[in-house]
Order: sequence, then C-alpha cells, then structure tokens
Amino acid sequence: MSTDRLPTGFAVRLDARVRIADRGLSLVAPFGTVVQLTHHESSMIEDEVLEVVDHASAALARRLLDLGVAHPRPSRGPSRAELTVVIPVHEDTDGLDRLLAELTGVAVIVVDDGSCVPIERAGVTVIRHQQPFGAAAARNTGLRAATTPFVAFLDPGVEPGSLWAEALLAHFADPDVGLVVPRLSPLRSRRRWIQRYDAMRPSLEPGRRECGLHPESAPFGVPACALVVRRKALIAAGGFDGAFPAMNGTDVCLRLVTAGWRVRFDPVAVVRSEAPGSFLQWVTSRAVAGSATARLATTFSCSGRLPVWSRLWPAILGVLVLLGVRSTVFGSLVLALAGGARLAKKVPAVESPWQTAATMGALEFRGAFWRVSALLLRHAWPLSVAAALLSKRARTALVAVAVAEGVCDWFSRKDTDDRIDLPRYILLRRIDDAAFGFGALQGYLEVRSQRGR
Repeated sequence: MSTDRLPTGFAVRLDARVRIADRGLSLVAPFGTVVQLTHHESSMIEDEVLEVVDHASAALARRLLDLGVAHPRPSRGPSRAELTVVIPVHEDTDGLDRLLAELTGVAVIVVDDGSCVPIERAGVTVIRHQQPFGAAAARNTGLRAATTPFVAFLDPGVEPGSLWAEALLAHFADPDVGLVVPRLSPLRSRRRWIQRYDAMRPSLEPGRRECGLHPESAPFGVPACALVVRRKALIAAGGFDGAFPAMNGTDVCLRLVTAGWRVRFDPVAVVRSEAPGSFLQWVTSRAVAGSATARLATTFSCSGRLPVWSRLWPAILGVLVLLGVRSTVFGSLVLALAGGARLAKKVPAVESPWQTAATMGALEFRGAFWRVSALLLRHAWPLSVAAALLSKRARTALVAVAVAEGVCDWFSRKDTDDRIDLPRYILLRRIDDAAFGFGALQGYLEVRSQRGR
C-alpha cells in the first residue's frame, strides 16, 4: 500500500445522505456514523466539498473517505496512455471482435486461453496458451505482460460505456486506491423475464451508490469481467486465484483490502454484459455464485462463519418473526430502544441527540428488516421452510415476509428503465434467493468439511 497523502487539489464531497449538525461541528450519516469536527476542520468544508490544500486537509479528507461519509472528486487522474486492457478469451471470437471495436486509444493485450483455432488480431498484442488454463490464469498472464501502471480486465462480449476509462482512472489520483469497479449492467436487448429481472437486480452488484468496498460490507459481488487495477498492487497480492472462478473479482478485492489498499465502486462508469440466456443457466449461475460467496466468506472470516451469522441479533429477530407478529413487534421494539439509547450516548454533542438517534434508529430498523429477510429467505431458507411446514403461524409469517420483502425491493428499484411487473418480480426474487442460498449452504459445508480433514 502507498503511504503518500492525498495530492493537493484532490477533493471529496459529502455523501448526499449526510446531515451537517451542531453548527457544522458534526456530520451525521444515516448508516450509524457520527463524525465530530474541530472548528478548524469544519472551516475546511465549503458547500459540502473539502479540497486538499495541506497535510491537515489531506488527513481529514482521508478520514471522511474511510468512514464512508464522503466520496472522491479528484480534479484529474491518470490518462489512457497509462492503461492497458487485458482480454482473456477462449473461443469467443465474436465477443472479442465486438469488444475490440469499442476500444480506442488504449493498449490491448489479448490472452488466447487455448482456443482450438489460434486467435490473431492486428493492432493488439496476442499471447497464446497452448491449452486452456482458465480465465484467472489468462488474466494473470496479461497482468504480467502489461507494462503500464494500470490494467483493465474486460471479458469478450462486454460493452464499456462512454468515458468508462476516464471515470475509473480518476479514482487512482488517490495513491491508496488499488482497484475500481464499474457498474455492470445487462445489454439492452431484454425480452425474457430473466433478462428484465437481471436488469432490475444485477447479479453482481456492489450497490447502487458510490462507495468503498471492504470485508465488513461482504458479501458483495464484484465482476471480474470488468474492473481496473493498480498493477503493482495486484501483483503484490498474487494476482487472480483460480480457486474462485465464479468470484474472481470479489476475491481480489478482499485480498487487496486486507493488504491495506482501498477499493472503490463507481456506478457512473457503466459496462454492459450479456445476461444468462435461459432460466436453467440463470438458476445455475445463482447457485454457483452462492457457493463461491460462501467459500470466500468463510475463507476470509476469522470465525469461519458466513457474514449473516456473524451477528446474533438478526438470527434472534428472525426466530421471533417465525414465532408470530406479537413476538416480532416486542423484540423489534426492545432492539430499537436499546439501539436508540446506544446512539444517543454516542452523539451527545449533536443538536437534539435523541431526535438524531431516533432517525438513525429508524434507518437501522429498516436495515434490520433487510438482514432478517435475507436470513429467512436466502441464507437459512431450508430451516424457514421446515418451520413453515410444522407451524401455521410460522407459515403465515414466512409468506408475509416473502411478499413484503419482494414488494419493498421492487419499489426501491423504480428508477430502472425496463421493469418487470410486481408478481413476476417477487416470484423470480424468491427463486433467486433459493438458488443462491442452496449454493451458499453447499459451499459453506464444503469448506467446513475440508477444514475438518
């Protein structure tokens, strides 16, 4: 990791959800973070923007970035001349040609991973594996062959949007950023249910807001088919690991963060890719993603548990849901009051600390709903179904949660261009959860059995 400070002229802007309180001396974020500022630090922020001019402002900007209450707005970044695009390909020459047609003004290395007919293309560097070793090995070959400070990995068939390289490269003005992830969106030709559902809810989606990615936010999905890295950072981390073919990108992100590098997600930079062509392919891909996520989570977790089980209270609240509405309301109120009291003590210097705590508590309660829903409907759905078969009360509660979560998720994605209707969305959402959860359980058991040997 670099130890250089943020460069002069680098700017950060407060997250749109952050509230400035206490005459500018407190920054209150809805995700439970409160930042106390000195008068001097407060004076550095003008119109919600902080520009780096010296060591003090650089230190504050770094602090705000790491806490997630601000996002980078660099004045400039590396140019395309400092970027090499690596394309791993096995047989997919049509997808390769479409991608090459989109790439201009940038060096390109094509790694032919043992295609039956050797690939040759003018104007690019082609490196051939005599036999297929997999996408991870092909990416590593391209990484070693590149000589520029930054390397973009794009798979055949993806379509980078306009100014994708400039948007992603700008983040590397921060010397501690090791990898940047674009937003992955399905190609525009969407006729089937699956393609339209995937357009609303992309399978690999770190989020819908710009953010820094870290193990505490796992499981998040990072597509290896489109990302930009700082070459020296990835080489030091050991490159791509073939043990996680379905989650190559997420694995690399976690290892870079563990090594001290920052990883950013920028939804402004859009790269389009093909969605699964059939229902069976889609279900299989979700199960494979679940298995890979579980393997990654248990590998990087000190406790060896899935992230959803790392906190006890979502599991307790999930049990209360299956016991009945009254129990759930009682348990939720107890948790909300306890959380509110904790937050009020945490923000004593803020104007109206109890009001601030109540607002943050309500948002935390909303987050708890999503976590409990994920537990009941995705990660532990076999136990939920078993309880529903044995108890009418549990069955009623499970159906209510399944429908409510689907409705809330559907309405939260109202800004999507091509939407699927609500009933079909809920149906596919539940199938998505079941397939992913089945794969996650399978992957978790495999890792546990391997550790037990």
